[in-house]
Amino acid sequence: MKMKDLQGLSMPDLQKKLKDSRQELFNLRFQMATGQLQNHREIRHVRHNLAQILTEIHMKEFNAEPAPAPAEAEIKPRRRRAAATSEETS
Repeated sequence: MKMKDLQGLSMPDLQKKLKDSRQELFNLRFQMATGQLQNHREIRHVRHNLAQILTEIHMKEFNAEPAPAPAEAEIKPRRRRAAATSEETS
């Protein structure tokens, strides 16, 4: 799948493609473990597609409306230690 195709998809469609790609990768790994996988390059291809989908999802989240920044907490002066009393120094 090309990035141009992914850029035109909505977020729910990207999430569906992500789920499908992860399921396909799981199935390919299972086939490889049982010795049924014919073409080992399929795993690399699916991982590449998965990375592209994740990249597009993160880019859409990044370019979406920014989350409000948390208000900075008012800086409080540090508490000073109490002066040493005669009991503590003895």
